[in-house]
Amino acid sequence: MYFKLQNSDQSISFWSRRKIIFATVFLMLLISSGSCFIYFVVSLFSKPLSIFPTSIPWINGESECKHTNRTWRDGECWDYKHDVRF
Repeated sequence: MYFKLQNSDQSISFWSRRKIIFATVFLMLLISSGSCFIYFVVSLFSKPLSIFPTSIPWINGESECKHTNRTWRDGECWDYKHDVRF
C-alpha cells in the first residue's frame, strides 16, 4: 500500500523502501524473539520435575554424608534431590 501526504505544492512519500524494509525486519525480529521467549517459558512449566538419585563422589564418609542431608547407602553418599538442570 502506498500513501502520499498532500503538503501544499509537493507530495511527500510516507512509506519509502527503506522504511518498509526496516519495519519488516523489525517485526520479524520482534515476532521471532517473542516466540522464542514464549517457547522457553512454556517449556519450563510443562516439563514434569524429574529427580534422579546421584552418587556424590567427593563425600567419602557416612557422617559427612548425613551432615549434608543425603543418604548413605552401599558405601556411597546418595543425593535424591538432584535435578537434571543442575
